[in-house]
Amino acid sequence: MTQHPKVLIVEDDPGHQKLLELYLRRMGCDCDCCFDGKTGLKMACRNSYDILFIDIHIPEMDGFMLATQLRDRSYKAPLVAVTALKMEGIRRNALKVGYNDFLEKPIDQDDLANIVHHYVPALDTSST
Repeated sequence: MTQHPKVLIVEDDPGHQKLLELYLRRMGCDCDCCFDGKTGLKMACRNSYDILFIDIHIPEMDGFMLATQLRDRSYKAPLVAVTALKMEGIRRNALKVGYNDFLEKPIDQDDLANIVHHYVPALDTSST
């Protein structure tokens, strides 16, 4: 039996969190979720995740600071910035602080599947 990839979703909007979790579970991922950056940092440091999806605008510690804190701790798992913001330079800034990739809201299932498959190649996303 293949082990399911472990994913952490840090998203403060309950609707977006549930949708992202639904799509990822359909792909065969096990998901943990939290609503703020401080909790996300604790969970990431206490557990082993294959990939993290982090909203940029979250309470307690924003997504930029969370990524910076994780990378300062030599955190190796891929980080994916998730945002609805269309601001100039946001993608560049996300990559600069340590994100590996970028996912825009509204979340497209194909884009999500491509990102997961790229960073978790053992996962077969063809059933999505």
